[in-house]
Amino acid sequence: MQQGPSVAATPLGPNTPGSCQAPSAIYPLYDFTTYAATVTLPPGQWTMSTRLGNRPDIANIAGGAGNYLYTDVYLDNRANGSSSVLNTSPQFDPQDIPIQYVCVNQRSTFGFSATEPEGDSLVYSLTAPLDNCGTPVAYNPYPGADAGTLPVANSTTCRMAVTALNGGNLFTPSLPIPVAFDTTGSCPLRQGMPAFRFNQTARTITFTPSRYVPVTTAGDGSNKYQVVVLIEEYRRLGGVRRLIGRVRREAVLIVTNCAGNTLPTPVQATAQTINSGTLAINTADTTQLEIAACSYSRVVLRFTDPDNLKTPSAHQLLTVTLPADINTNPQLLASGDIGTFGLSGNGTETPVGTFIFQPSPAVVGRIIRVNIRTEDNANPIKGVQNRVVLIRVVRRNPAAVAAAGITSSAAEVCAGASVLLQARDLRPDSVRRLASNTTVAQTYAYRWTVRGDGLAANQASSAAITATPTRTSRYTLEVSPTSGFGPGCSDTTSILVRVLPAVAAPTVSRSGALLTSSYASGNQWYRDGLPLTGATGRTLTVVASGNYTVQTTVSGPAGSCLSPMSAAQAVVLGNLSALSGTNLSVVPNPTPDGRLNVLLTGYRQPIELRLFDALGRLLNQISVPNPNPQGTSQPLDLGSAGGGVYLLQVRTATSLETRRIVRE
Repeated sequence: MQQGPSVAATPLGPNTPGSCQAPSAIYPLYDFTTYAATVTLPPGQWTMSTRLGNRPDIANIAGGAGNYLYTDVYLDNRANGSSSVLNTSPQFDPQDIPIQYVCVNQRSTFGFSATEPEGDSLVYSLTAPLDNCGTPVAYNPYPGADAGTLPVANSTTCRMAVTALNGGNLFTPSLPIPVAFDTTGSCPLRQGMPAFRFNQTARTITFTPSRYVPVTTAGDGSNKYQVVVLIEEYRRLGGVRRLIGRVRREAVLIVTNCAGNTLPTPVQATAQTINSGTLAINTADTTQLEIAACSYSRVVLRFTDPDNLKTPSAHQLLTVTLPADINTNPQLLASGDIGTFGLSGNGTETPVGTFIFQPSPAVVGRIIRVNIRTEDNANPIKGVQNRVVLIRVVRRNPAAVAAAGITSSAAEVCAGASVLLQARDLRPDSVRRLASNTTVAQTYAYRWTVRGDGLAANQASSAAITATPTRTSRYTLEVSPTSGFGPGCSDTTSILVRVLPAVAAPTVSRSGALLTSSYASGNQWYRDGLPLTGATGRTLTVVASGNYTVQTTVSGPAGSCLSPMSAAQAVVLGNLSALSGTNLSVVPNPTPDGRLNVLLTGYRQPIELRLFDALGRLLNQISVPNPNPQGTSQPLDLGSAGGGVYLLQVRTATSLETRRIVRE
């Protein structure tokens, strides 16, 4: 029985009437009528078919109008144990119009999506049209397939070697229309492969028609090409994957010259919400969105037309068509369980669509396909661009812990010390209230547990805790959003806090007035229990008598560990002796400008002069390899050193003598 009224042919453009009258005689228009019947089928395997004669003339099918149009559907509802296989055939999207116009030399994408309410697995493939009794039709030769090499556009010296078409020179189900080539290699000879892409996941075909034959009548088949998609439906029954259904959709692609009109740009998606985890990938034939359950996110779809970006602008108005039940259909946005969609500015030059996603955890793993059709209002042929938005709902675990301000999976702490562990909420800061269509700030609950020790009971529900472990411990955090979601949206993470072994006290070795720590870095020297400012090197040159100690800091990712104090070294400078028979004097001392002379008498061994400031830092070092025993005068300059007290050491292999120097 006919279902509702027939859908009248839509004019291709404002200047083409709804019938085949001039000037649109070369543009065939089609009415669409849906027929349906209810049949009660006993358990069994059923094939229902129909045969119509005759097909119109089609460029890629041999026989022309002599062919029948045969189609069938297979349904398996055999008994399975005590029950029958309740099965509904996959239903093609009504937006996938079976007769489509395509512009020569412009890339087009068309979808063949179907919904399957029982959740069965669907396998798509390209297949041949069927003739009488279900016999596959014969294909015509592919134009130019036997040319061997073809000239490359805009070149007089470069040619393209055409790859054989599936071992022959005929049209095939996977190459049913003349298309542009994907090329590899370099001139003067490149390799060409016809580019007709069938996307199994998105259930689309993408191609660039490369052949158009000017015609004068709507019935001419030169530019019409038959494409057929087969869907096989599988279900696991009794542990066996069984074919339980099969449907096919035939489509006619009509190539035309779009008279300079450019197709609308494939819709571009942009994720808008920080920390949502949403990925928007715009590929050649699909718009792919990966969205996280338990997260709020906005994705904007922008519809544009290249002709409107030119100067002067064509000011073409764009009409966007989507499934009418996109928001309520359980196979699509499921009444808010996955999200909602809104479209603004439809019929203007720049329509904008907005997805608002907030998937529940129950829909993780779901794949949603939304067919979108964009058409302009150009003359005489509208530009039409089809797009499939492929939406995947995934599980995401964005919780994290920061130790000492750094997000990490492990931290280190000194024995007896503590570390601040801070929860990081890496979800969007908002959540949508569906009933009021508003957003509010997201709030979270926290639960800490520990395998080890160092967690105070009164901190277990805080966003930040101060952990004081006595041994290496693992702290686990569960973060639960408390607004907009039910159970199943908690995120968990953990951090291992390693307790470092206690740092051993440094040991100090002495060579004359030079003290050396056993640690290469992190030292702080003390005299009589008081820290010496700036004395942080491995060595210290003693300039005053006293008891010297050193303490060492050992640094780690989570902080620094301080060692115990070293044993004291008692240094008495008065016990350091001069060499017998020698004389040392410094003039002038005090020095007003930092320049002075060191007078050396009686020295027969090589001499080394060292000048230190009050902190024991070496300022100058001079060697006198061959001193004159009768007397040597060695000039010395304090340079840029300021006023104060300095220490001069005069060292030989067997003696050490010191003098205090004062700069005014």
